[in-house]
Amino acid sequence: MKSRFIALIAVCMLVPATLLAQPASKKELVGVWTVREAQVGQSQPPVISLAMFRGDGSFIKGVGYKALPAISALQEVATELGPGCGRWAATGNRAFRLTFYSVLWKTGLVNGFQRVQDTFTLSESGNEDAGQAQVDFLDANWNVVFSISSDLKGTRLETPNPAVPVAPPSERKGVWKWEASLPGFSAKPMLGLSFVAEDGNSTTSGASTAPAVPAVQAVANEISPSFGQFVRTGDREFRLTTYALMWKAGQVNGFQRLQSRQTLSESGDEYISHATMEVLDTKWNVVFSTTSETKGTRLETPGQE
Repeated sequence: MKSRFIALIAVCMLVPATLLAQPASKKELVGVWTVREAQVGQSQPPVISLAMFRGDGSFIKGVGYKALPAISALQEVATELGPGCGRWAATGNRAFRLTFYSVLWKTGLVNGFQRVQDTFTLSESGNEDAGQAQVDFLDANWNVVFSISSDLKGTRLETPNPAVPVAPPSERKGVWKWEASLPGFSAKPMLGLSFVAEDGNSTTSGASTAPAVPAVQAVANEISPSFGQFVRTGDREFRLTTYALMWKAGQVNGFQRLQSRQTLSESGDEYISHATMEVLDTKWNVVFSTTSETKGTRLETPGQE
């Protein structure tokens, strides 16, 4: 009886430890990552993309290449690839599984889909991952027309430290309209939209054309939507760092990084922000930098009437 009682105590002690370990493992993956995908058996250079893992298990990926490879089976279905969205889950100690889908466009219309199934392992530091992907290209009837496998390597970007407890900036959740002024750079304000989740993850869309600056145009001429995450720094004060892909000739050739400090109004429906915007090449060298002043207005908040 005594041995059975001791065993029961051991199990009761183990269960809470296990429950605590599982969220910590999931939490380590949350944030924004840059991913390099080397296609197995292909001579093409690695594909670079952005990925955002959210705490609720959802996933968003910035498209790594707008122009699809010149493979006849693919070109018959589509010529361009859209962003991806899907779900991820922990499968073991630092091991994860991810499935996501993207649309395929031809002449501006969806004519097929891409399905990607990843398995990968997080490094002990929690700042790198590596794994494999099975990539299927499907027509509109969900028939596989081409498949390829890839080796993956991911690197965490500048997202909040998961080891530091931060109160979720839930009052920022919702859809926001923003207007940015770039002193000495552009006479016309830039406009855009942002969606902020309750856990602080942010997705922003704005200008799709890169600034008409020679140093920037040498790197890229198109910009993707951006991903990032808010951190509370004080009463109604927040810090946000976002990243976007920059394309040239349909391929990722650089990144845009925006670092801003924002102050929310007392009503909670407006904010002002001072930001630094940097354009970087694929080796993360800054080739251009400027500042901006931004004003934002809440449009809609989930759960509010």
